[in-house]
Parts: sequence; structure tokens; C-alpha cells
Amino acid sequence: MTQRTENLLGVLALLVTDEMNAQDAHEALAGPTSRAMLNAIGMYPDSSIELLRDAVELSHPAAVRAVAGLVDAGLVDKKPGPDKRSVALALTSTGKREANRLRLVRERVLKRIVGRLEDNERQIFEDLLIKILWHETRDASHAMQLCRLCDDGPCLKAGCPVECRDLGLPMPARSQS
Repeated sequence: MTQRTENLLGVLALLVTDEMNAQDAHEALAGPTSRAMLNAIGMYPDSSIELLRDAVELSHPAAVRAVAGLVDAGLVDKKPGPDKRSVALALTSTGKREANRLRLVRERVLKRIVGRLEDNERQIFEDLLIKILWHETRDASHAMQLCRLCDDGPCLKAGCPVECRDLGLPMPARSQS
């Protein structure tokens, strides 16, 4: 039987997901997969569909369809890749605006939720999140999937537990803020 802690975590996960997905978005970004793909292209500009499909856990054909929808909507440009068989993907100016808007929505939701905690509670919560994420990261593809919507600046600066685990590094300490 599920314990209360697990139930509460599930409810919090749904709250965050529902609020991030409820925001008005460009029609091409109606689903979480297209939003994740847009963010991944912004994080890894000039990457191939093959690399980015790992970030959203899609088959190659599904990733090609998702990218085609983003290209048709004017959010992504396809350029020739390093070899004749691949393409490099980059956000258009509209795509950059939409990716930034989605990041701001995510940031507002998360800041509001974490903002309910006192400073000492926030430190404990961060420690627990680091521990859980470090232990749950399985491999490089899984790391990309976990961080597919991240604003990676703060985590990379402080030591991202997902990236540390993926690289075989020890669990990072909490932020010094």
C-alpha cells in the first residue's frame, strides 16, 4: 500500500506538471513533448534530431514528426548537419521567445511553491532533492530526459546532481545561497 509520503510526492508532481501545462502556449506547443523538444533545441543548439530525441524519449520517426511541427510553426530552423544525412536544429527568434516564455512560466510556478518554505526547510528540501535525483539518474539519456525542461544555469553552477551522477561524480553539496 502506498504510504502518505509517496502520495504527497505524487500530488506535488501533478500540481507542478498541471500548472506548467495549463499555460496558454503557441498552438504547436500544446503538448508536453513539443515543449520539451523546443527547450532541448534551445539548450543544445545545432544538435541533430538523433541527439535531441533522447532528451524527450521519442523514437526517431516520432522525433522527426515533432520537429516538423515546430519547423512548420516557425519555431525551429533546420540547417545542414555535419554530414549529408543529418540536420542541425536551432530556434528561430519566435522559438527563442516561446522557449523563454515557457521557462518563465515554469520558474513562476516553482518559485511560488518553494517560496512557501522557510530558509531552513528550503535547505533540507534541496538536500533531499539532490539525494533523490542523484540516486535516480540511470544514464546519459535518462539525464537528458530528467533535465529536459531545466533552466540549467543555476544547477550547473552549483553542481547538478543528475549531471554528476551521469558523469560518475560524487553527489554534489547544496547551493551556498
